[in-house]
Amino acid sequence: MHMQIKLPQLELHKIVNQFENVPHAHESDYQLTITTHGTCHFTHENKQMALSAGEGLLLHPRDRHNFHMNDQAGVIIVVVKDERLKPLMDIRRDEQAIHHHFAPAVITRCFRQWTSTMFEADELDQLAAEETEFRVLGDLQGLLADNKSLEVMRQHSHSWGAVDPHIARVLEYVHSHYTDQLDIDSMAAIALQSRFHFIRSFKNATGFTPYQYVLYLRMEQAKQLLAKTAYTVTEISFRLGFSSASQFYRAFEKSVGTTPEQFRSGS
Repeated sequence: MHMQIKLPQLELHKIVNQFENVPHAHESDYQLTITTHGTCHFTHENKQMALSAGEGLLLHPRDRHNFHMNDQAGVIIVVVKDERLKPLMDIRRDEQAIHHHFAPAVITRCFRQWTSTMFEADELDQLAAEETEFRVLGDLQGLLADNKSLEVMRQHSHSWGAVDPHIARVLEYVHSHYTDQLDIDSMAAIALQSRFHFIRSFKNATGFTPYQYVLYLRMEQAKQLLAKTAYTVTEISFRLGFSSASQFYRAFEKSVGTTPEQFRSGS
């Protein structure tokens, strides 16, 4: 099995059971490969090594590598563009910078959380993609910088407090523009925060990620339009900022638990 999600600035891969690839290198990308179970037989710059569960390698751009594994093994791979990973930490070209140890259960849980937003989005929604990227980058910062688990990082995030006047300004903006194509940069600028800090503080204050909050507002408005107007499903989808009627249909059914037509007939 090979699960793959490609985003503008990074790729996520989960590979389970028998697999083998050919030697290759990424011109400008870092690659973090972590064995979740079994053994991954890895070759890095002609050096062979066996990575057991929890062992990971951070490869620099242009590092030549390949690996193979049998039916009792699995890996999670994150490929990140050079300019997105470098600012997060001081990466050195030495053995300590390359070889890391992780808790397999933490990495597996991280991957589920990283991919959940994209699965909920159904299509490559810009806001969902940006949220996923910053979540992955933030988690990698904690994992690679000092090898602490994500649980410690997230405990700290809850201590920031839920009251934030900057987030209040963002909420006012979102309520006025939730049918537009919003992005993390514009919201973070209103909050006077970095993009990474903004996503964490927004969820801390509202209980939602920015994408989830925008989707919630759209679904509430969709229910009002279905119940009180004669607009078609296609008209409603474009009024609410969805790229297609099919995207709106899937989002509504997943969020509300019924199709738009069924909701309208029962109103």
